[in-house]
Amino acid sequence: MLLNRFFQFAAAVCLAGVVSAQEPVTLDSIGFANLPGDSIEIQLSFDGNPPEPTGFVLDNPARISLDLNGVSSGLSQQRFNIDSNNAQSVIVLDDGSRTRLVVNLDQLVNYETRIDGNILVVQVGNDAGLAIVGVATADQFQGSDADDSNAITDVNFRRGDDEEGQVIIQLSSERVVGSVEQIGSRIYVEFNNTEVPEDLNRRFDVTDFATPVSTVDVLGQSDRATVVIDIDGTYEYVAFQSGPEYVVSIRPPEVEVIDGDATAAYTGAITGMSFQDIPVRSVLQILADTYDFSLVVGGDVTGNITIVLNNVPWDQALELVLRTQNLGSRLEGNVLYVAPANEIATQEQLELEAALQAQQLAPLFTEFVQINYADANDILALLTGEGGGGAAAAAAAPPVPVDGDAAPTGGGILSARGSATVDERTNIIIVRDTEEKQEEVRAMLATLDVSVRQVLIEARIVNVSTDFGRELGIRWGGTGSPNSGSNFRYGGSQASTLQQSNNRVARDAALQDALLAGDSTRLQALQDGVEPSIIQSLVDQAIGGVSIPTGSVGFPEALVVDLGVTSNDATSFSIGYTGSSALIELELSALENSGNGEVIARPKVTTQDKVMATISSGVRIPYQTQAGGTAGGSTTEFEEAVLSLQVTPQITPDGRINMQLEIRQDSVAPGGGDVPAINTNAITTSALVNNGETIVLGGVFREESTVTETKTPILGDVPYIGRLFKRTVNQNRRTELLIFITPKIIAEISIR
Repeated sequence: MLLNRFFQFAAAVCLAGVVSAQEPVTLDSIGFANLPGDSIEIQLSFDGNPPEPTGFVLDNPARISLDLNGVSSGLSQQRFNIDSNNAQSVIVLDDGSRTRLVVNLDQLVNYETRIDGNILVVQVGNDAGLAIVGVATADQFQGSDADDSNAITDVNFRRGDDEEGQVIIQLSSERVVGSVEQIGSRIYVEFNNTEVPEDLNRRFDVTDFATPVSTVDVLGQSDRATVVIDIDGTYEYVAFQSGPEYVVSIRPPEVEVIDGDATAAYTGAITGMSFQDIPVRSVLQILADTYDFSLVVGGDVTGNITIVLNNVPWDQALELVLRTQNLGSRLEGNVLYVAPANEIATQEQLELEAALQAQQLAPLFTEFVQINYADANDILALLTGEGGGGAAAAAAAPPVPVDGDAAPTGGGILSARGSATVDERTNIIIVRDTEEKQEEVRAMLATLDVSVRQVLIEARIVNVSTDFGRELGIRWGGTGSPNSGSNFRYGGSQASTLQQSNNRVARDAALQDALLAGDSTRLQALQDGVEPSIIQSLVDQAIGGVSIPTGSVGFPEALVVDLGVTSNDATSFSIGYTGSSALIELELSALENSGNGEVIARPKVTTQDKVMATISSGVRIPYQTQAGGTAGGSTTEFEEAVLSLQVTPQITPDGRINMQLEIRQDSVAPGGGDVPAINTNAITTSALVNNGETIVLGGVFREESTVTETKTPILGDVPYIGRLFKRTVNQNRRTELLIFITPKIIAEISIR
């Protein structure tokens, strides 16, 4: 709290004034006296007649600032604490041309001044006769220039870095002082006793600049000018004045905030600062004295600055002060050197040139560097900066000497005088360079020449299939005729009825032959004089010796409906009827089958981090193709059916594994023609998996359901009876393909 008050007093004391033409006067002493009514009297003693003070009052923070032009301070200290209900402290600052007295108040109160000989009396408090509200009146602030009018001459807006919006207010005089206040999403900047030209008294829409600022309103009133800045979203702002230019800078808060602190990038103590037209050298000296660091300021550091900062780390405040004056700084130990930025850049350039010259004169050393794990050609490419690494790039120019003052060949770490070659037999790099570069080479190898972790990748490809089938069919038929003498025939086909006709003709012919044989035997017996009593038996015997065919009709010729189950494994049931002249047979067959299958393929491969690995197993199927051209002939070609796994793993810093995967499983399709058909299951993907965990990369579920019905037209559609004229086949097949992947980081084995 005390530090904040110090800066609040110091800022106001340092406002520059117009140098008086009177003889120099020195402030010898200062005294304080408490008066009734919570007022205080400040007495300042001089070695001559003091000038009439000019000053102004600020309400945020509350303070009274009085300028004594042509007065130098002879006091031994600058800050004086006051035990009063109204005032906290007084700061006296001397910039060589004037002395400023700043009274830091708890709240804004009245004050009056009077001169008694060589003594200036300032009374602050309730009994003071002069009432001051806000900023001091024009005659108090401007002194002899009270007749000049104050005005806002121009208002500009521009976009800075990081979406920063800058409202730049041009004032008619550097003595016009603004008061800034933040209320919600608006920032108010007020200038007392300041006019606004008619062309500026309006609203400026700056939405298109893509900054937090949406509009800027310039309002002119009877005794003051107000600039209202409307802001969208959260923001932070800085307001400062440099000469006749008043700048308000608004930007979004930092995106990356540690513990919610918007000033996390700075480590200095939080403070508040308010300087108005104070020399930059004085600001730097105050910062150095307060925060205990040594300071060296270059002779070219000049100029004044006005800046208002609240709740800002002191190192950020220092950076802002340097930035507004185009200054740079270098910290060496506990000493901060401040000079113009171009001067520091010139010094650094000279130092760099001196270092380069020293490097050109440094002795060269030769070192034999053993490469343990990496390829020496890859390391050589990194040392010399040629190519992107790899043996092929290095092999193009294995020895890489660099002459004298020649520039390095690329992005390598060797100096312009360095060289490196590779002994591929021993995997050693011979490096010749300065000792500093040799240290860099050793540091690089300590990081890069290490064993690469390995990963075991195991894939499981699971094919699961389920089959179910049901068949029901019927076969029946017959043949015959109504009676043996009828010419009408029926049967399951034309062949069966023709067979019946042929059987009848053959039977009739056989009967005729039998009768002829009997008659011939009877005639022969009569001629031979055979005993008449035995002739009939001889005739019967002759007739019986002639074969009479009975005739038959078989199946499947006699089938009327042939819709049975064709599989030999089918179950069947048959019934039939056979008469003297007819045959009927009926067969009912049925089959039901089901099956479950599971095929598991488990390819696995081990590879190094970021190194692609491939493993495959399968067959090459030969087939004949017709050769082109006029020669004709044929050639033998091959079709591959393989199980393969291709993977490129990358181990992440948190111990997980990122993989680029391509998995393929082929099988030979049954049947096919001259060219074999291949069933293919494949997946190409990228997956991030924890070490040792298993994830499902993908799957395909397929279900087939078919119903086949074969029937006799019309008859097969008759209810109930139609079952005798049809065959029904139901088939259901389900297949499922699942692909699993399990990566494991192989632990390193330490051998002692």
